[in-house]
Amino acid sequence: MGPTGYVDAAAVERISELGGIAVVAASHPHMFGVQVEWSRAFGAAPVLVTAADKEHVQRTDDALRFWSGAEDVLPGVRLVQCGGHFQGSAVAHWTGADGRGVLLTGDTIAPTPDTRWVSFMRSYPNNIPLSPGAVEQVVAAVQPYDFDRLYGNFGSYVGHDAKAALRRSADRYIGWIRGDFDADT
Repeated sequence: MGPTGYVDAAAVERISELGGIAVVAASHPHMFGVQVEWSRAFGAAPVLVTAADKEHVQRTDDALRFWSGAEDVLPGVRLVQCGGHFQGSAVAHWTGADGRGVLLTGDTIAPTPDTRWVSFMRSYPNNIPLSPGAVEQVVAAVQPYDFDRLYGNFGSYVGHDAKAALRRSADRYIGWIRGDFDADT
């Protein structure tokens, strides 16, 4: 989740028609895009960046606001720093969707193509996995929140029972990393 890497008049016009932007936030540094330009296009909307990822900010601006832990950004919408992919990686929890909740994860928690599982990586391009401890940290950060659906990057999603899918996936992932299934290889 994060702002696109460009701002043009057509995008600003369409987003304005839909109600505009109240806040700009990205899940992690790869998704920062041109967050300051998005802020400026919408009246200096605050740009929220986790304090842990401050070193990755390439452009300072008065709109930047650093946070950690959890941050309520709109009624029913909270950013949650869970780490993993980056130290400051964050997800957004929305209490909506008929009260069942939705988790927007970028690629901090990455839904798999079959939509029943998620996975975790430190570096996707380099195929560097997260450790079992880091995966448990990510899961623990979102455990307090109710969510039935989970949406990642590039149209990926878990369409129902996402909280159970997250736990099931973490257990499977940790088991493979730990070697529990080596007899199957």
